[in-house]
Amino acid sequence: MIRMAAPVCIFAAVLASAMAVAAEEQTAPRVLLFTKSAGFEHSVIKETRRQPVSHAEGILRSLTDEMGAVLESTKDGRRINKETLSSVDVVIFYTSGNLTEKGNDGHPPVTPEGMNALFDWIRGGGGFIGLHAATDTFKSEGGATTAFTEMIGGEFVTHGEQFKASVRKVSPDHAAVRALPDVWAVQDEWYMFARLNKEHMHVLALLETGGGGNPQKMYQVPDYPIIWCRSYGDGRALYNGLGHREDVWEHPVFRQMLHDHILWAQGRGDAHTEPNYAEVVPE
Repeated sequence: MIRMAAPVCIFAAVLASAMAVAAEEQTAPRVLLFTKSAGFEHSVIKETRRQPVSHAEGILRSLTDEMGAVLESTKDGRRINKETLSSVDVVIFYTSGNLTEKGNDGHPPVTPEGMNALFDWIRGGGGFIGLHAATDTFKSEGGATTAFTEMIGGEFVTHGEQFKASVRKVSPDHAAVRALPDVWAVQDEWYMFARLNKEHMHVLALLETGGGGNPQKMYQVPDYPIIWCRSYGDGRALYNGLGHREDVWEHPVFRQMLHDHILWAQGRGDAHTEPNYAEVVPE
């Protein structure tokens, strides 16, 4: 019996190790990056014959490879459907325009049934991340707030010339912005928003534009949300307004934020989505 103890222990250790690896593989995020542009197509997501992989996809694929995650990237709206969504944990939108129309990039549109499937999937526990132009998607055009805007939490209105501004973290213990410094000065294109869903929004970071000292009049305003999240049914949704410029995507802070966003959206850790707009956003 004593001589058998060592093999039994070795077998148990190997089995435990295999189970740990299997568990890790099961929990590795499965990510779908969707970059259809029915409206304006940003350079970071543009694909050409000479560059079939967009800048954003290249950065994200390198990151997901390091995470042990699985990434699918597409501009084909037909991929937004119940079957596809059932096979992924996180969906990332870098999109624009009415995605149910063919639009500017010529790729197949999303069907209305596909959009309903997306909303149902998030409510059922899926994780959604919108980046930069995602708030320029399914805009209200002066009518009632669209279901997409209600879900993502805001709607792009306009932007000025690019400049360096400070992104200030206001939810310091939140897992989705663990990599974000307390204040990060970065040059990018800064969206201004309408139809902010203040009732459900947990603000993660504010944009400090310099207020009255900004030479662009439109930015002479109080600090306003630039990264936020919310619960959506049993799922999680997050929006990050950065990411217009290629060098922002290349920056270690933004890259690590994407890592944190993906894990949070997948369901890692506490959701921490209690509304805080009134507490952290100046009037």
